[in-house]
Amino acid sequence: MDLFSQLLANGIINGSSYAALGLGFGLIIGVTGRFHFAYATTYAVTAYAAIGAHDHSVPLIPAILIGLLAGAALGVLIEWFIYRPLEGASPTLALLSIFISALGIVIVGENTIRLWLGSRSQLLEPGFTVKGLSIGNTTFTSLDVVTVCVMWAVILVVAGAIRYTRPGRMVDAVRVNPEMARVVGIDSGHVYLVVFAIGSAVAGAAAILGTMKYAAVPDMGNQPVFIAFVVAFLAGVGSSPIRTAVAGLAIGIIESLSGLWLSSQWSQLVVFGILFIYVAVQPIPFKALLATRTRRAPLVGAQ
Repeated sequence: MDLFSQLLANGIINGSSYAALGLGFGLIIGVTGRFHFAYATTYAVTAYAAIGAHDHSVPLIPAILIGLLAGAALGVLIEWFIYRPLEGASPTLALLSIFISALGIVIVGENTIRLWLGSRSQLLEPGFTVKGLSIGNTTFTSLDVVTVCVMWAVILVVAGAIRYTRPGRMVDAVRVNPEMARVVGIDSGHVYLVVFAIGSAVAGAAAILGTMKYAAVPDMGNQPVFIAFVVAFLAGVGSSPIRTAVAGLAIGIIESLSGLWLSSQWSQLVVFGILFIYVAVQPIPFKALLATRTRRAPLVGAQ
């Protein structure tokens, strides 16, 4: 029972970050239909921008805001200058072109970070003393508590904004029925930019907290984007933010509890196993994503 409670606590901590990652990725793919694998690059850039600002004597909170703005801006630029010109192609060709372009962005981004900042890991100090805490025989840190609270606060704010604000309802309208949204005068192109900014910022929040706990390295976004992909598709492309977040939390808990039967180095295989089972019993992600794209009219100005 001690091992179970410890693994459960670890699963909640990791799953909270998975929930935020899946929310950001799922929001982008559900609204725009774009397989945004370059999510990994915006994740890393957010962390490195915050570290760079803090290293240049910017206080922690402003440095974090700079990092989040940098990640959000990069996501918007990728959508505007790289993905959108590919929109006019057939749905299948556009899907493949965007995916290949995103892979190129990841490769270029990772190597640019290596050339500019080096390959050594960099840590962002959390700004408070990280203390060990415990409930019974279950141990965690004050940073873990902050991570869980911040991640779910971000999730609830995004979910509430989409449900209760006018811009959020516009985003939801494009997600649910893009054709009707276009008929009533909603600018889908503008909504896409907003979604990329929000999704990138949500991932950036997870990146900054992850950097405080572990460290920033050039390829730090590769594993998170895979996890975000699994969460988004298991929840269902175009699902509500809360459903996607709950799926992320569940994956984190299942992955951690697998330590009851598997050694820790094999626990990551559980995520692969979950994806394999999903692909075996459901239409493959490519078909699901293609179905999402085919119901979207080309954006104004797309080539």
